This record gives sequence, structure tokens and C-alpha cells, in this order.
Amino acid sequence: MTRNYIVFKCKACGCEFAMPKEQMTRTTNYVGCPLHGKHNSTVVIGAFDNLNECMDHDKYKVEHGVVKQKR
Repeated sequence: MTRNYIVFKCKACGCEFAMPKEQMTRTTNYVGCPLHGKHNSTVVIGAFDNLNECMDHDKYKVEHGVVKQKR
């Protein structure tokens, strides 16, 4: 089974972000934090089939037209 998304976490700021696996094959192995950019302090958290699996630990709800995170 192929995993389509790879999830990374920045060690400096704690930001979690997902990247499609096909984008990883087009770039080098260097992945920087989208907030900081040039430093290489990211670690792989996991690989998932779809984005819903990536966001399974968080719950979201739409209130008054705004998406809010519920825990």
C-alpha cells in the first residue's frame, strides 16, 4: 500500500505540515519548515493515505462561517 502524504514536524517551532509524496520525488531530500524556510530541523512524523487520516487527532467544527478547532 502506498502512502500519499508525508507529515513533518519542525523541532524549532512545533509546526506540523503535510507534503504530497509526489512532490518529494521532484525535490531533494531537504525539507524546511514553511514558517522558517531555510533551516533543516524537521522530522518525519508519519505517512498517510489521505489528509483525513493526517488530521484524525484534531476535530474541527464550523461556527458562524469560521472553522474552529475543538479538542
